[in-house]
Amino acid sequence: MTILTNEDFLKVGSKWPPDPDRIARYSRNKLLMEGHHDIVFLGLNEDDAPRIIKMRLNWFKRIMTVFADLATGNPPKFTATEQATIDRITEVNAYHQIIYDLIGDVIAYGDSVLKVRWNGARSVISRIDPKIWFPIVSPDDVNEVVAHVLAWEVKQKDDRYLKVEIHKPGKIIHKLLKLSSDGKEVREPAPLSTIERYAKLKEEEQTNVAGFLIFPFSNLKDGGGLFGLDDFRDITDLIEEIERRLIKVSSTLDVFADPWMAGPAGLRVKDPLTGEVIWASDERYIVLGEGETPPTILTWDAQMGATFSQIENLMQQLYVLAELSPAAFGETKNGLAESGSALKRLLLPTLAKVNRIRLRIKPGLLSVLVTAAELEVASRMTGGTLLTNASLEWRSSLPVDPMEAARIEATRRDAKAASTRSSLKRLDPDLSEEDIDAEVSRIEEEEGRQAQALL
Repeated sequence: MTILTNEDFLKVGSKWPPDPDRIARYSRNKLLMEGHHDIVFLGLNEDDAPRIIKMRLNWFKRIMTVFADLATGNPPKFTATEQATIDRITEVNAYHQIIYDLIGDVIAYGDSVLKVRWNGARSVISRIDPKIWFPIVSPDDVNEVVAHVLAWEVKQKDDRYLKVEIHKPGKIIHKLLKLSSDGKEVREPAPLSTIERYAKLKEEEQTNVAGFLIFPFSNLKDGGGLFGLDDFRDITDLIEEIERRLIKVSSTLDVFADPWMAGPAGLRVKDPLTGEVIWASDERYIVLGEGETPPTILTWDAQMGATFSQIENLMQQLYVLAELSPAAFGETKNGLAESGSALKRLLLPTLAKVNRIRLRIKPGLLSVLVTAAELEVASRMTGGTLLTNASLEWRSSLPVDPMEAARIEATRRDAKAASTRSSLKRLDPDLSEEDIDAEVSRIEEEEGRQAQALL
């Protein structure tokens, strides 16, 4: 891992990219997530390589979707004093979908990056490929980012260029650098007008926003404390071994699904009605002379049971390392989830990881929205307002057990530990304040009539 403390990696003669190991890891994990396991699992035998494409177990993609579904399947609720503004920004940017994909990036790559920009009419929130993100940090503190560099390759005919955005508090610096023919070295600066779509860009753009417009999110941090650890590195070997075992099982079954026969020469089978030959001993047939015995196949005494046992053991290790509960996939053979609380207990390791991800990304998600509103005000957007008291409420994506929830609220009410209003709000979070007021009034009227009837 390369820690960048200045902009020297953009100088003429510098090797590109400056952090090849991190970029290679991102590229490798992207292949795994997309199911191109045959490219990544270089240790496969030649006979197995073509088959892995047909029997890829894309646990990588499944793990991403499980945690993203549990974290944001029920979209989080954003509130602020300026509720109309925060609702508009989240809606026009499809912010909930961005958060879903962001969680996938954090799991797959360890890092995810969001960018806020002005499109001439409003603020736009975009998800950025972490491969083009190069943070510059203080030489004395790796956690103090002094600039965010976004750099990506642009091709024009036979020439290769590097489009660079250097994000600093309050401004963005735009550059265009020409690369060598193989794209591995910075050769010389080039005017922005070299690429037509960048011709109108200013070399330095003032954002009039106090902070950055780039927001990185990370999984658990590595030893350097800058980049996040992806969740794929701990399970890749396990998934490769599971695929190998299943391929071997499938290959063995294919062999015995179409066995050879042995017998005398010239054996034929005729249709009893027409007398037509429907099978002749021409292929997959061993001719035996008088007194000869057919060849036998040496078999392993353990048969296939040991292979399936090994696959099951590998699956158990996969669940542990990926912090997955089989219940997340509907497997409850070890305990029936007869209630919502029982399901939560079965999902405990998975939900703990979901909460860990939520804690890590919550501050950044709010900062993105606050900055988006700030950029709109700085850009003099009509109706733009700053956000104050912005908050985020995560909501459970687990199915609600209405009977269990009602019993819990009844117990609270009997113990005088909850009011009617708070119980109604928990039982039906979508009720408005006016609906709750009306419902409380009806309940009080009914309780009053019942009390009168008892007198």
